[in-house]
Amino acid sequence: MFKRSIKMVRDSLQWNFSDERCCEIVHLTIIDLLNEKKNKTLPLNELVILMNSRTRLYKINHNKKYNSFSKYLKLKHGGFLNFVENYNIYGIIKTDKQIFVQLYPNLVELANIKNMEKRITKDSEWIIIDDDY
Repeated sequence: MFKRSIKMVRDSLQWNFSDERCCEIVHLTIIDLLNEKKNKTLPLNELVILMNSRTRLYKINHNKKYNSFSKYLKLKHGGFLNFVENYNIYGIIKTDKQIFVQLYPNLVELANIKNMEKRITKDSEWIIIDDDY
């Protein structure tokens, strides 16, 4: 089974792009990569590699050290998987051997990519609704 560890997020680091711009670049890249596939699904490790190669033209740096967007996501959002799980437009499929990321194209609004809302809850959380009110 998959074990999930909670990683510390470092907000004090300074990057040459704003958080909004970085998230926009990451979302647009992930959406493009998943849209290229017939079933809009890719294994997580393949998606990370493809995203890093596509975003190589952006010179994202921290303290003048050039980094990849996967490193940015690890430091600012706790990892690629954690970032993807926070948004409704992506689905996570976990099998015994791999994790897949799936795009829900009916939820994608490219005009609103900068102000994309995060999930209210994650799949592991429950909301109890009381009908007595």
